[in-house]
Amino acid sequence: MVDRSARVVVTGLGVLTPVGETLEDFWDAAVRGVVGTRPLDRPDAADFAGRLAGEVRGFVAPRGDGDRVTRLAVAAAVAATADAGLAPWAGDPARAGVCFGTLLGNRAALEPAVTRFHRGADTGAGGAGAPPAGPRPVVGLADAVAREHGFLGPSSVVATACASGNSALAYAAEAIRAGRADVMVAGGADELSTGIMMMFASLRSLTDDALRPFDRNRSGLVVSEGAAALVLESYEHARLRGARVYAELAGWASACDAHHMTAPHPEGRGARRSLERALAMSGVPLDRVGHISAHGTGTPSNDSVEAAAVRAVFGERGPAVSSLKGALGHTQGAASAIEAVACVLALRDGVIPPTANLVDPDPDCAVDVVYGAAREAPLDVVVNNAFGFGGNTACTVFTRPGSGGNTG
Repeated sequence: MVDRSARVVVTGLGVLTPVGETLEDFWDAAVRGVVGTRPLDRPDAADFAGRLAGEVRGFVAPRGDGDRVTRLAVAAAVAATADAGLAPWAGDPARAGVCFGTLLGNRAALEPAVTRFHRGADTGAGGAGAPPAGPRPVVGLADAVAREHGFLGPSSVVATACASGNSALAYAAEAIRAGRADVMVAGGADELSTGIMMMFASLRSLTDDALRPFDRNRSGLVVSEGAAALVLESYEHARLRGARVYAELAGWASACDAHHMTAPHPEGRGARRSLERALAMSGVPLDRVGHISAHGTGTPSNDSVEAAAVRAVFGERGPAVSSLKGALGHTQGAASAIEAVACVLALRDGVIPPTANLVDPDPDCAVDVVYGAAREAPLDVVVNNAFGFGGNTACTVFTRPGSGGNTG
């Protein structure tokens, strides 16, 4: 039976990004506004209008099977469970599970095999003319994390476009509230690939300058890669084992624009519904929200629509807003998972990271955007926005432990 009063807490964090591959390195860079995007260093880069990208350059994949994105997911999950004090796992394996979000998963591993197949080359799976083989399906993201930890509980991969990280957190939290698990490792992972670059290039969404969220001169996004994982637990499970609690995941919600495959609804109806429903679930009054981690892609339509949705929910004097994508680029299905980690750390330290690359705020995005330098502020409640293609919107609400709302 679902216990709507059950508290879901965050006890572990793991992250790999273009600005840092450990938790504290990432956070230090984010707070300083370090930009991790740069010209893409790969042979096909010249084929794209925007050659900038964010790469996890120092990541050395651990030994074992799986493609790069799977190993990124496993590495983030291993870091998170270690941070939570859950490695090695000593509990009931059926009470621990995994949910990861992704946009395209292991497409980068599939593309070379498909190319060789169409050229009639030997794919290694039966010779010329045989189907390509090797890359695992995207469900392998959760499977690999579960096998690494010996978890036998709920296991799932969600793909709600660029909202996938928040969707994974919501699925995992629901599994805990429904009594299907005591512990869930949830997050998102994606890697760079020719296919993803081609997709955004064909949509004319890439910039050849810089990703500038909420800037008057914003001209598009920069594609990146990364991974993040959060350990979610029931409060009772965390309390009984004496775990450190970073934050409580007090509310979550999703909605659909039902408007267009790639463009947001002009009035941001899905974004607004997700915000309203997640806040309603949390029980937090609007005036207690101190910070919104924006989706903030640096594209003309997204940023103005998101700002309008925030104003519609909070009024003219809303919370401080910032977007990490100016620093990280758009890490696809990992984006809102990485941003969730940042939300938790903002609560921990009372600091809001700046929006990198923002120089000239757009008056049409009339929200309180933090830029130029980080802003110190006492924070009890932060909100994480994520919006994706297909009208997918998802929001999560994090609160300081014991600070009230439905989780108090």
